[in-house]
Amino acid sequence: MTEISKKPVRLHIFDMDGTLLDSMRMWDNISSDYLRSRGFASPEGLAGILDPMTFPEVCQYLAERWDLGSPEDVSRGMMSYLDHQYEEELKLFPDAMEAIEEAEKDKCFMVILSNSTAHQVAAAMGRLGVLDHIDEIFTSEGLGMRKDSPDIFRRVCRHMGAKPEETMVHDDSDYALKAAEEAGCMTKKYDRYR
Repeated sequence: MTEISKKPVRLHIFDMDGTLLDSMRMWDNISSDYLRSRGFASPEGLAGILDPMTFPEVCQYLAERWDLGSPEDVSRGMMSYLDHQYEEELKLFPDAMEAIEEAEKDKCFMVILSNSTAHQVAAAMGRLGVLDHIDEIFTSEGLGMRKDSPDIFRRVCRHMGAKPEETMVHDDSDYALKAAEEAGCMTKKYDRYR
């Protein structure tokens, strides 16, 4: 973890996937895992083929290539698999609670801002005891914005009554950290998989 700046903090914004929760490997392998769950071997190089695609494009490709029904069927199947992982399987990084407890010392609001669904955040963070420390959950889907936009961080700050310059964003994604910095927030980068 690299802390870029340190000023008085009134709000901590935590990312979930790859920052608190060890889930990025699951996301990297979801298509292969889904194919195996349907009885198909995953071809070598599949990740490279799917990497530039959106989720709907991935569902379309898998449905057509392996005759798995409609893209909507594939989407439902993959979402069911993902929900199960968040509800039952995924674990916190060993130092995740330490990071949360350290942030609590600032005696300020603490929220989660995630690209995952609200259900997935609530399921995983509730099961793992993180929600006991969190004031609110925000999702990209719920806000109708992506985390590569500075506006999403400004909106969360405004909703929580904090200025961006009083906000520390904890994230592992370069694009989210760049957007947070453009919004005026302080940032803490988590290099989990390097």
